[in-house]
Amino acid sequence: MVKIFSLFLIFILVLAMFGRFRIPKVPKMKSKKTIQKAVKCPKCGRYNLAGQKCDCA
Repeated sequence: MVKIFSLFLIFILVLAMFGRFRIPKVPKMKSKKTIQKAVKCPKCGRYNLAGQKCDCA
């Protein structure tokens, strides 16, 4: 039983090593897009997305 468990762990480790060698590390790219801050309606407090006018008037 211990032998099977140890062989299973070794097999999983070998698979992990092959996966690392096969997939190269890709450098992270910084996003140039910025997210605009959500604007709240001064009357009702609801969030207005993309600068739309609120329906509470």
